[in-house]
Amino acid sequence: MQGEPDASDPDVPLWRRLPQRPVTATLLALCVLAYAATFVGALVSAPDPWETATRSLWSLEGSEEILLKLGALDLTRVWVDGEWWRVLTSGLLHGSLVHLVLNMVALGSIGDWVEHAWGSWRSAILFILTSVAGCLVSLLWCESRMVVGASAGVLGQAGALWVGRQFGSPTLQAALDPVSALRLGILILLCLFLGTIVPGIAQAGHVGGLGMGLILGALLARGWPRWVHALGGLLVAALLLGLASLGQAPTWKSEYHALLGFRARSDGDTATSIRHFQDALARNPDSATLQNAIAYQFALDGIELTQAESLIRQALASDPANANYLDTLGYIWCRQGNPGPAEPLLRAAVFLSEEPVPEIEAHLHTCATDAI
Repeated sequence: MQGEPDASDPDVPLWRRLPQRPVTATLLALCVLAYAATFVGALVSAPDPWETATRSLWSLEGSEEILLKLGALDLTRVWVDGEWWRVLTSGLLHGSLVHLVLNMVALGSIGDWVEHAWGSWRSAILFILTSVAGCLVSLLWCESRMVVGASAGVLGQAGALWVGRQFGSPTLQAALDPVSALRLGILILLCLFLGTIVPGIAQAGHVGGLGMGLILGALLARGWPRWVHALGGLLVAALLLGLASLGQAPTWKSEYHALLGFRARSDGDTATSIRHFQDALARNPDSATLQNAIAYQFALDGIELTQAESLIRQALASDPANANYLDTLGYIWCRQGNPGPAEPLLRAAVFLSEEPVPEIEAHLHTCATDAI
């Protein structure tokens, strides 16, 4: 009879080792099922399902509401509604096929060795705590209104694995002998580097997950006395509670007020949204991106148009050929009832756009009737 494959043999394919890695296999299955549900939901609600399917490789359009229902980390839903449970579910969700595949390849290979080194229940705790830490740092840093992905947990596992391979007990290092600490360290640094140059990556979440993984790896790497583990557990708990306490209302961040402003606007609370927008601008008065976002929201709502024009002119002074900024100023003029000067700006915005933007083209076509 043929026995079970040696789970420590790197020559054995991962799919044959997965039955002996129940936590890694379960995480992979949950992520894939969650993406399948997101994908199907996006197709059902899409006006053009085929186009949505073909574009899902890089971005699953129309999936935001579905991701929110499944448990994506919407920062404002934690700040305003107290939905802290989202820090547990966000790590299982993904916004595109590439996002899913890259994270699943990393989770399969790194989780395999983590579970081999420390067993199933420690592997589960390691992923959960590092993923939660990544979400809490994202909440504190206010890097994006919605955050999803297993990468914080995967980087946490990678950080713990690197510590174990580099500084672990002789027994642990022998178990991890096929793992190269140098290559693993390079991969971690490469992931962090990509997070600084690729738009849309939750870099703060990566840093939070990795940092927690390094701490947990230090606790797991050697046979410390029980009092050390107890003290380490208290440190981890205190760190997570501290991050949660700071992240529940990072009022010193302009992004916090901007996100709450947009949330208040979606709730129909115009007065609160204006107050938060003013607070955001007071904390970061030179951000052209922030000036444009607020000016455009004012234009959409048909309020504070004089201030909106002032804001977008400041943004254009720093980047006069920005198509989005030109569109915002043109649209403000449309809302003010000045289609004559607005239409050339909107045509320039269409020309300068790297690809067709339906929203800009719609402003050009409806400018004459958009006055409030």
